[in-house]
Amino acid sequence: MPQVYPGGRPQHDQDRQAGRWNPLVALRAVDTERFTGTLRSAVPHRTAAVAVGATLALAVGVVVAAYAGTGSGTDAAGVGAPATDATVPAPADLVAGSTAADPAAFGDVAAFTSPTGNIACRVDGGEARCDVRNRQWTAEGTDGCTDPGLVVGRAGGARASCDGVPAPTDGTALGYDTHVTRGDVTCVSRRTGVECRDAASGHGFSAARASYRLY
Repeated sequence: MPQVYPGGRPQHDQDRQAGRWNPLVALRAVDTERFTGTLRSAVPHRTAAVAVGATLALAVGVVVAAYAGTGSGTDAAGVGAPATDATVPAPADLVAGSTAADPAAFGDVAAFTSPTGNIACRVDGGEARCDVRNRQWTAEGTDGCTDPGLVVGRAGGARASCDGVPAPTDGTALGYDTHVTRGDVTCVSRRTGVECRDAASGHGFSAARASYRLY
C-alpha cells in the first residue's frame, strides 16, 4: 500500500509548490549517467570513473552540509525555550508560617488592607507602599509631612515618603499569616502588623500602629 504523506502530497511536491529548496530533491535531479558519459568521452575510462566518484562524493557532501545548515527548512532561530523574566523567590524567613494569598483575589496591582483596615498597602511595578491610618509614631526624614507612607522597592531602598499616591483603603483584606507577592516584592500580614521586603535588594519595612521599622 503506498504511503500517504501529510496533505496527500509528497513532501518534495509541497516544497516545490511553496518555493522552498529541497537539497535531496536537487540531488536526485542530477543525471549521473549523462554526466558520466560526458566525462568518459573526454578522458580514459578508468580516469573517468575516478573523477565521477570524486565529483559525486563532493556533491553529496555539499548537499548534506547545506541541508543540515538549513535545519531541514526550519528556522533555527526559533528553536529553544522563550526568554522569561527572572524573579527572586520570596524570602523564606519572611513568609515562614504563612500561606500565599489566592491570586484570584488580587489583580496585577495587589491592593490590600490589614484585617482591621488600619493599614492599607499597594504592591505594583516592583514597589510596595503601606500607609497607616491611626499610628503612634512620626516618620523621620519627611520634613514635617503629616501623612507619610512606608515604601520599598526599585532603586530607593526602604524609606518613609510623602511622595506618590497613598494606598487605597478599599483593597481586599489580607488575612493574618497570609502573604502576597508581585515580582520581587512580598508583603505578609501578621497580627503584629504588615511587613514588606524587596527580595532583590534585601531592603524592607514593617508597619504597625505602635511603631515602624526600615531596614
